[in-house]
Amino acid sequence: MNSKRYKIKETVDIFISEDEQENTILLTFHIMTTRDRIEIKTNKNVASFIASLDGEKSIDDIIHSMGNLRLDEISKLMEFLLNQHLIFDVENKENDNLRFSRQITFWDDFVLDRSGKETQSILENKKIVLFGCGTVGAKIIEILVRAGINNATLIDYKSMSASNAVRHCYYRDEYIGKPKVEALSEFLTKINKNIKIHTSFEKLVPNSDLSTLIPDDADLIINTCDEPYIGHTSLKLGRYAQSKNIPFYVAGGFDAHLMSSGELIFPPRTPCIDCAQNTFSKALKEWKPVYSMVESQPSTSLTPVQSNHYIPGGPGGLAMMSGFSANLCCMQLLHFLLDDSAFSYNNHRHEYLPNSGLMTQFELVKQNGCKICNG
Repeated sequence: MNSKRYKIKETVDIFISEDEQENTILLTFHIMTTRDRIEIKTNKNVASFIASLDGEKSIDDIIHSMGNLRLDEISKLMEFLLNQHLIFDVENKENDNLRFSRQITFWDDFVLDRSGKETQSILENKKIVLFGCGTVGAKIIEILVRAGINNATLIDYKSMSASNAVRHCYYRDEYIGKPKVEALSEFLTKINKNIKIHTSFEKLVPNSDLSTLIPDDADLIINTCDEPYIGHTSLKLGRYAQSKNIPFYVAGGFDAHLMSSGELIFPPRTPCIDCAQNTFSKALKEWKPVYSMVESQPSTSLTPVQSNHYIPGGPGGLAMMSGFSANLCCMQLLHFLLDDSAFSYNNHRHEYLPNSGLMTQFELVKQNGCKICNG
């Protein structure tokens, strides 16, 4: 190690405060990407040593120039700085992955189990199954593919329409009439030409054979299918996922919860899907969705549309609301997919309330007597 050259990471700011009475130095490391802060109390010699880690001088050079450092203390200090990802070996810094260079830099600070390059490789090998290629689902899979996902399965039964121009991130005029799974697949391939995408133009119904839709080696199933109701589709998918030991995620952004995150279902680490549903049932026992009937379908055409009893499909929303929800979901999804030992399985659904500017939190809990959750 002593012949190697190390440098403080560009994403780390160091603030120094001196206590003259105790003759000590407080070093505060601010990690800009994650907003984490690490403090160590030390002496002037150690502070000077750390300041000398400029990538030009070797450890031997620094020790020789300072002359008053103990090798055992320096070894422990270097081990600490490396384990906390505060410094790096300049000879190993080469990163030929220009596409993900900034993301890899973030992983370096975010996941302390391994290098950012190794973490990126783990992410790229994950296989994702998405049910529902609507506004939220499409944005989620777009974010994951941009992050490096190379294998995805898309399931949806709808086709593109002109009304999708408002909120669907992958809308194009030429996609109108095309199955959403095909349109989204084409869109994702333009982001990553090497991605492998499997599509199923199929509706999820009570008797759907999920074994024909979900590969056994899937790393994550994401549900954004909210028809007839996301609670019903999640029960079917969640129970199947549990039988296959596949992590399952119920996305937010549906009905009145247009700016909410979702919840990861992976028992026994989290509540099972039935316990999650029971948590919601108890909290929302007095609430029932209501849909309004109108006499004619909205149209931008000057020619009246002769269509009675059109159902708008629930509460209205904006593209930015769906985008917010998808991004909020992906913060948890990406962290989970990185296989980070520090990942928290605490299961909370977060929701932003636009009128008040508040972020609420709702906890899903394991129910008493559940054999799946409580063994």
